Amino acid sequence: MLQLFELIVSSPLGPLIVSALRNTLYAAMIIAECEECGFDDLGKLLLGGFAVAIVVGVAGSLLWRRKKEKDSASSGFVSIRSSGRRD
Repeated sequence: MLQLFELIVSSPLGPLIVSALRNTLYAAMIIAECEECGFDDLGKLLLGGFAVAIVVGVAGSLLWRRKKEKDSASSGFVSIRSSGRRD
């Protein structure tokens, strides 16, 4: 794993990747230094994100189940046993 990291950093794209990561970290630090945002606001955001994740998960599973039911009705059952086989 370390050799792969060394190859990426020493490649011509390595400095570009490192600078993009650095810029992303700087942007995250600037966003995180919101003086108006308190702990309560972050708790509300966390709770809201959790609620949205649950709603998306339930909706996705319902859609997946309906799609699965429609697909199984259109395809016939295939048996692995031969009908002409004698035991």
